[in-house]
Amino acid sequence: MKKKWKFIAALVVALSLVGAYDAYQYFTYNRYKERNYAIEPRAYEFIADRQGVAITWQPIDSKYRSKFGGYSDAIYGKKYIATDSYQFVHRFNDSDFDLKHLTWGEYWKIQVYDTSTDNLDRKEYDLLKAVQEYDDGYYPYDSYTYFVSYNNQEYRTIKLRKIGGGPGRLVLFNLGTGKVEDVPEGANMGGDGRTSIFINYTSLKNYYSESMTNTNSSLYFPNSVIKQSSDWRLKDEYPKAYDLMTKQGGQLYLLTDKTDPKLMSDIYSLLIPKDKQLFDNLTVYGSVTKDGQDHVVNSYEEFINVLKLEEQESE
Repeated sequence: MKKKWKFIAALVVALSLVGAYDAYQYFTYNRYKERNYAIEPRAYEFIADRQGVAITWQPIDSKYRSKFGGYSDAIYGKKYIATDSYQFVHRFNDSDFDLKHLTWGEYWKIQVYDTSTDNLDRKEYDLLKAVQEYDDGYYPYDSYTYFVSYNNQEYRTIKLRKIGGGPGRLVLFNLGTGKVEDVPEGANMGGDGRTSIFINYTSLKNYYSESMTNTNSSLYFPNSVIKQSSDWRLKDEYPKAYDLMTKQGGQLYLLTDKTDPKLMSDIYSLLIPKDKQLFDNLTVYGSVTKDGQDHVVNSYEEFINVLKLEEQESE
């Protein structure tokens, strides 16, 4: 009889542990339909006189690191790099999605890293609180965002939906202050051209086996590009950055808040064989030249002379 009761007791304990594990999974992971891990730079290196920085990322919570490849959809400018983290019980397009009545464990935070500091000093802001301070009749509902620069300020966009229905609006989250602001009249909300000129509109695009651009205008190296990178100037001059980009899933951020041909030329000069020059019979396609014609250039001065530059930043 004692053996029988010991077996029953052990079975009860086992079932309790299984139930506790299921409850743990529910409250810590399975409960959330929208989720984005909080991440941080695992390693990084500035290059080209701090005109760029190579970063590989990792989840702050170590239990998620084995599933993470180092990539991040960070929003960045000249002064700041920003990521976000959130978890919600309902999906963004769910009719029950209600930030006015959050349950335990739900949040939306924005992490901002200061690129002027050697340690990439970090601040974290509560996006939901910032939106409430801006207008408590709205709530953020979409994770898609992009970078905007205006009047020496750097922003990421936020899509808001009106509580109770009605038209939404697009607003800006100021990466320097943590405040939500209206879109200024005259701000350029168009495309981001901070990496595209050389890789899309010159003959350099024919050198790379695949595109290296992300939707957020950072650069990454696909496997086929890594295979052709062994003689690049980047490997010689910045071996740590090269290692981050080729072995650790890193991304390269061009630290500018507008289309900057000189900065781009300095960076792309590192991403070609060390015995080659960027402006060596480089063809600039007519889609970005002043007269609409293709031009072959052999110096930066010739390049900038034919280039029709549309500034990203509005003054």
